[in-house]
Amino acid sequence: MRRAFLIVFGLMLCNGPGAAMELDFGIVKTLEQLALPIPDPERPVVCHGFGCAYRTPISLRPADRAQLRKLFGTAAARSPDAERKAMAAAMAWFEKRVAAEAGTGRAIARAGYGHAGDPSQFDCFDKTSNTVELLVVVVQMGLLRHHVIDEPVSRVGLGSLPHTTAVVRERSGGQRWAIDGWTHANGELPDVMPLEKWRSES
Repeated sequence: MRRAFLIVFGLMLCNGPGAAMELDFGIVKTLEQLALPIPDPERPVVCHGFGCAYRTPISLRPADRAQLRKLFGTAAARSPDAERKAMAAAMAWFEKRVAAEAGTGRAIARAGYGHAGDPSQFDCFDKTSNTVELLVVVVQMGLLRHHVIDEPVSRVGLGSLPHTTAVVRERSGGQRWAIDGWTHANGELPDVMPLEKWRSES
């Protein structure tokens, strides 16, 4: 049985007292092992510069939350597929939204170790952390209906470097999906594919 790690964020929602939400214990431990921050939906942290070397807290404005509600509106609620498209669109929007504050507007796709330490670039750990951070905000807002956040997953291909991605799991059926933004430049839609397919690629 999967344990759950209860994180009480103490958030003041627009219609009531502080909210509590569960983040799976395995997710928490995975983030800790990767030295990535535990998400705070009130003030998400944008990781950049490789391995979360730089951490830029972002204050979400009312207009930002309104945009997320728009992205996860009626159309996204109709099916798991539509919701995954909304997640991809939300990540692309979020990267554009935080670019000025984090200095990541020119982040390239598949940035290699030659860019390590460059605060304008992301590695896969940064992208994974940022995806989980935003998804926690979406969950806290009650907008994720067909999926739950799952543990990040890593793969190692023959002769290739390790690569990590954020993962979500369908509530109905349990299919797991990779949400991998490292293969795209800043503000572009991330790859969204069945985790088994993602594991088979390099």
